[in-house]
Amino acid sequence: MTSTREPAVDERLLRRRECFVAAAEQLFMEQGVERTALADVVKRAGGSLATLYKLFGGKAGLLEAVMVSRVEQSGLRMVEFAAAACSPREVLLRLARDLRHRSVDPAEIALSRVVITSSIEDPEFASRFYGRTIVEARGQLERLFAHWRDAGQALTAEPALLSAMFLGMFIYEVHSQAISHGSICEGDDSCLERKVAFFCQAAGLG
Repeated sequence: MTSTREPAVDERLLRRRECFVAAAEQLFMEQGVERTALADVVKRAGGSLATLYKLFGGKAGLLEAVMVSRVEQSGLRMVEFAAAACSPREVLLRLARDLRHRSVDPAEIALSRVVITSSIEDPEFASRFYGRTIVEARGQLERLFAHWRDAGQALTAEPALLSAMFLGMFIYEVHSQAISHGSICEGDDSCLERKVAFFCQAAGLG
């Protein structure tokens, strides 16, 4: 006889995992990663410390899960931008504004600094983090460029290269803000518009 208990257990663990990630993200933003104890996450999310360790292995795994979740949220916003905007240039401008807003947000800067430190201290964390965040984000944008190419846009380079170049402009800003404690001024909205316009012209996006 086939048991029906295992799927129910998996579903409960999935819901518990989502609650842990959501609570950890809130707490990391409110009080910083270093000052957030795993017990704080359990208190806000419910469940048990044993379950949290089972799902994430510890704070490093929980931080990784939070950052992956944020990349997934960015991917959903990208889909929303593409559906709402009428041109590739407008989509990329909305995406650029979203990325810049995150790069100067104090909580984002704090998270970035922790990720950089964790990556230096733990090469395995760095490899996993890069594969599950930067590579995933680049893939999401690459698929968008490929969609525009298939729709008739005469791209001047392959979608993978354009994706890497576009994100590179903003990854630089994120790292600069993290290293400088948010003291670098990257220009106003008109500067951002000029950057996107220049990129679109070079990329063949009319």
